[in-house]
Amino acid sequence: MNTERARDLLANLLERARSSGEKVFLTSREVSALAILLGEETANPAHPSEPRVDDASRLPIASVALTPVQVTEAEIAPKAMLCLDFGTSFSKAFVSVDIGGDEPELIDLPLGDASTGAKLTTPSELFIDGDWIYLGVDARRRWDDIQAPTERLVDSIKQFITLNMDVSTLGQRAMPPAQDPRQQFSQRDILVLYLAHLTALTERAAKEKGLTPNLRRRFTHPAWKDETREHNEREMRRLMAEAVVLARSAPAEFTTKIAYASARRLLDQLSSVGSDKLPSVLIGEPVREATAAGAGALLTTREGKREAYLVLDIGAGTTDVAGFYCVNNPNNDRMRVFEVSSAADAKNVAGNTLDNALQRFVLDRSGLSLDSAEARLAGHALRRQVRNYKEQLFRTGKLIVELTTDQLVEVNLDEFLSYGPVMQFNKLITEMVARSAAALAGDLGRVKLVATGGGATLPIVRQLGEDGVRHGSKQVVFSVVDAMSNDLRETHPDLIDPYPQIAVALGGSLPNLPEQRSSIPTGISTPPKLTLSPIYKS
Repeated sequence: MNTERARDLLANLLERARSSGEKVFLTSREVSALAILLGEETANPAHPSEPRVDDASRLPIASVALTPVQVTEAEIAPKAMLCLDFGTSFSKAFVSVDIGGDEPELIDLPLGDASTGAKLTTPSELFIDGDWIYLGVDARRRWDDIQAPTERLVDSIKQFITLNMDVSTLGQRAMPPAQDPRQQFSQRDILVLYLAHLTALTERAAKEKGLTPNLRRRFTHPAWKDETREHNEREMRRLMAEAVVLARSAPAEFTTKIAYASARRLLDQLSSVGSDKLPSVLIGEPVREATAAGAGALLTTREGKREAYLVLDIGAGTTDVAGFYCVNNPNNDRMRVFEVSSAADAKNVAGNTLDNALQRFVLDRSGLSLDSAEARLAGHALRRQVRNYKEQLFRTGKLIVELTTDQLVEVNLDEFLSYGPVMQFNKLITEMVARSAAALAGDLGRVKLVATGGGATLPIVRQLGEDGVRHGSKQVVFSVVDAMSNDLRETHPDLIDPYPQIAVALGGSLPNLPEQRSSIPTGISTPPKLTLSPIYKS
């Protein structure tokens, strides 16, 4: 830490102290900042390798210019497919190579630095601070370092394109002033900047694995309505192609941070590039997130059979449910999947909902006044660790949280599951699954349930698998199918633990991914038997 960083931290401390009439607690970084300004130390001993000059506003703005990117079909790696999974909280990428035979070669692409708990994922976050735009891991780190207010972090970029959104209108939607004080960027701008970051990380990881960056890539998309899906897919193709141009124009900047002015200049230059000048040849067919997530299970459909699957994908920001009939006709090259459109649903109720509930549960138990400075400071620190706390609670059944006020708060899983917001979460998930299952089942009384995403092992999922659901007079029983096939478990045991988080990226990269056919409106009902009756004519 240098003196400029120390001043930033203490300015934040002063603002916090002035707004509070109570005691204010210092963080360890604020103590270090005081020591630096008082001359007691010249560097943060906990970060000895940190550069002496690291304040973004003191660094020169790099001169970057848009570089044209032209890729021919011959330059694209044959039989390889990259899938980019742009997630609400974390993004991932995976490559498969068709080497013949039943199983492709699977190549994981580490995008993270393990600071967020896994090397295969990177935060879907962006943070504007002063003259710089921080991306991914660096966005979270910068936001954390200066302890900025929660509303300044852009951590819901995926929400721009989810549910009922029309992607083509994002350019007309300004960012909130708290996230972009200068009001120079639209939602579309922020989206393509983050996609450029994801592309830069992905292509760097591909090179480290000995692959060419010229990989044909699929992108996954949420449950768009039929009336907007084709239009949104077209818009996303352009955005993905634009992201390639940005990432290759400034690869170093887009892996970590880019100057605010440089980002604006690149976007302005990019806006005048025609579609025929973009590397659109790299962008393959889009795939529905639920299809990709459930691919491992869908591919187990028995030969000569048509089987019904309900895919429940509980992610960090959204929960998606989709119903499919998968047909394995040995006369076709690939299995075919037909989505039941009336079974599709998505809600902004997911892992983050439980994170927020746990944070509120802990603060309620602490006895702190929620509008006090101590509660705000404790809440800020708690939010940084709440996802890890949640995972520990569901894994072990109990949890002890140490707050910045030195209080210890004990949490029991049964008590947390009885907490009002958690009960409401479970109720919403159950109702959504019940509606979708009834729409999918038709005349069937049993369908296959495939759970994916970070919430695949939640208690509510186990309960659904055991009890089934009822919607009106329709009772549906589930046969639970693991999203990860047995063959994949045997050949890639290292992927078993992270599979719920990487299922979409891995499944979307498979060369034998079931072919998406036209949607059907409802589940299949068996027509009544026809009988021949004699007709008497006089």
